[in-house]
Amino acid sequence: MDIIAFRTRLAGTLPFYEYRALVPATEIHDARRAFVTPIKAPRTSGPPAMVRLAQIIAPDDYAAQPHRDRMNVSGRIALLAKKIETLIVRTLYPEMTADIIPVIFRLDHDPGDARARVAIDDLTGAFTRLEPQADCLMAFDLGLRQDCERRAA
Repeated sequence: MDIIAFRTRLAGTLPFYEYRALVPATEIHDARRAFVTPIKAPRTSGPPAMVRLAQIIAPDDYAAQPHRDRMNVSGRIALLAKKIETLIVRTLYPEMTADIIPVIFRLDHDPGDARARVAIDDLTGAFTRLEPQADCLMAFDLGLRQDCERRAA
C-alpha cells in the first residue's frame, strides 16, 4: 500500500505548515471503497482523491456495526490512526517533532512544500492487529523502509 505524506505551507508571514499522511483512493480495496469518504489532496501535486488513515485501519465489519458499537470504538481508531500518521510523517520529515501531529505546526525555518510517496504494509483493517502494540508502535512495524526519509523532498 502506498501512503503520500505532505508538508504544505500555510499562507502568511510565519512559516506555519500542515503535515498529513493520506492514502490515495486508488490504493483502496473495492470492498472498502463503499464506506470511505475521499477528501481533496493538499495543494501540492498528487492524486486528487485521498482517504484518511482512520478509514483504512477500521475493522472490516466497522460499517456494518450498530451505531452504538461504532461509537465505542471510533475514538480508539482515530487515536491509532493519528499515531500511525505521526510515525510516517516524523520518519519522512524529521523537523516534525510533535508526539501527535497538530493541525498547524510552526517551524523556525521555511523548507517549503513537499510530497513523498512511500510504500508500507497494507493497513486495511489493521486496527485489531495494531491496537495492542499502539504504545510501542514503530515505523518499522508499518513496513517503512529505513531509507525512505532520503526520498522526501
